[in-house]
Amino acid sequence: MNYTQDDYIAHFRKLAKMADQISTAYWKSYASFDTWQFWLNVAFLLVPLIVLLKCINRDNIFRILFFGFTIHALMNYIDGIVLSKGYVFHPYPLVPLIDINLSINTSLIPVTFMLFYQYGLNNKKNMYIVGFLAAICTGIILGLFADSIDILRLYKGSNVFFIFIIDYLEFLLAYWLTNFFESLARKKVA
Repeated sequence: MNYTQDDYIAHFRKLAKMADQISTAYWKSYASFDTWQFWLNVAFLLVPLIVLLKCINRDNIFRILFFGFTIHALMNYIDGIVLSKGYVFHPYPLVPLIDINLSINTSLIPVTFMLFYQYGLNNKKNMYIVGFLAAICTGIILGLFADSIDILRLYKGSNVFFIFIIDYLEFLLAYWLTNFFESLARKKVA
């Protein structure tokens, strides 16, 4: 049977509605306000942002925030991909509308990376080593912790080393992009 584009779109919309209903029902049953996992997610979202506000170097604030925004974007894009391909699952989402781990991807890891990046900038350290250490903290240490308390499930052979590699590559890409745009900002317009 041949399907038209409109048939596919109608099917996608029907599946999206079903997925939303299932996600909301699941969240109410297992991840809502009355679970410790919900409050851990709230802490993972808010505490890093408070630390960042207190610790960020105001002299390099836009550079550090651009770096962090790049990490934030990469984290969410890649998490969306590995979720949709079945490599990871987050059993306790902060909100039922978004499958990614909102608090870790948008706050905890980006802020951790920003503070490592800031340390490297302030102390003129090799950013490849700084990124490696940051990825150990987020990919291996945080990954093992998240797996041990069941806020992250890994499938299809993925493991914390897989997360470490992705985190390190994200750090490097954010570092290169930040340097690229910083160099553009320094160039004079002819």
